[in-house]
Amino acid sequence: MAGVVVIGYDGSPGAQRAVDVAARVLRVEAALVVHVWHVPIAATDQALLPMPGPPTDEEAAELARAARATAEDGAGRARAAGLPAEANVERGASADEIAKALLDVAEARGAQLVVVGRRGVPRLKAAVLGSVSDAAVRDGRAPVLIVPAPDS
Repeated sequence: MAGVVVIGYDGSPGAQRAVDVAARVLRVEAALVVHVWHVPIAATDQALLPMPGPPTDEEAAELARAARATAEDGAGRARAAGLPAEANVERGASADEIAKALLDVAEARGAQLVVVGRRGVPRLKAAVLGSVSDAAVRDGRAPVLIVPAPDS
């Protein structure tokens, strides 16, 4: 397979494994490692950002820097594994929005494949919170390679 591949990356063990598998099994001209993030709202994301209200501009800028660092980490991992890779950062909060962002990037860059890791969360939790890999497959715009969680 030649061309471009988009790899969804959030720093999790599943995402790390997705990068490793993509590097091992795909022959591509370029990999675009994409981290999709959002600015947490205190009412819904207490564990991520414990504060009484929406983040300040400074806090949002720090979150943006952390998102860029995560994307760069994934691209560095891909390059170390032999893929010519670059980092990209997009925004999206829910599983559906994250999948849409990955597929939009793939479409815009002419990617032939989207690679995502699967966390291996219980079905009930995935049903409540959503699953990026399921949402990407449901979208149907591009082929999607789902790499199972490391302990699966």
